[in-house]
Amino acid sequence: MNTLLVPIDFSEATDAVLEEARKLSKSLDARVVLLHVIEPVASYIPVGASMDVLAAPIQENLPNQETIQKRLDQLATRLGTTPTASHAVIGTAVSEILDFAESEDVTYILLGSHGHGALYHLFSGSVVTGVLKKSKRPVVVIPSVTK
Repeated sequence: MNTLLVPIDFSEATDAVLEEARKLSKSLDARVVLLHVIEPVASYIPVGASMDVLAAPIQENLPNQETIQKRLDQLATRLGTTPTASHAVIGTAVSEILDFAESEDVTYILLGSHGHGALYHLFSGSVVTGVLKKSKRPVVVIPSVTK
């Protein structure tokens, strides 16, 4: 059976990505796996011109994994009769998506694009760009809808 990995960040792009996942899953007779990655704050902070580092305190206010899992399960029910699974993991988004895609032998990765401009990506990069550059699986990018 084909498997579609659909990373979800609960942004405005989520609805469009879910709708495309629903349509594609019916066309391919595929199951859908929703994935949300909870990214911790960096444990080191560069300081001063010499770029010395200070250890940052462990982040205490990470989103509750159980709460996020419930939100993912609610989104999964919106896909209708499509067989679905959902997972919330802690890590860096690009590596967790790629690792999950390999371990679950997914057929396609569906990602939502937020429509940020080139300047934004120059300074911050993007999950879509990272996945596109490193994925061994086909990646489908769902564009954001601007009104």
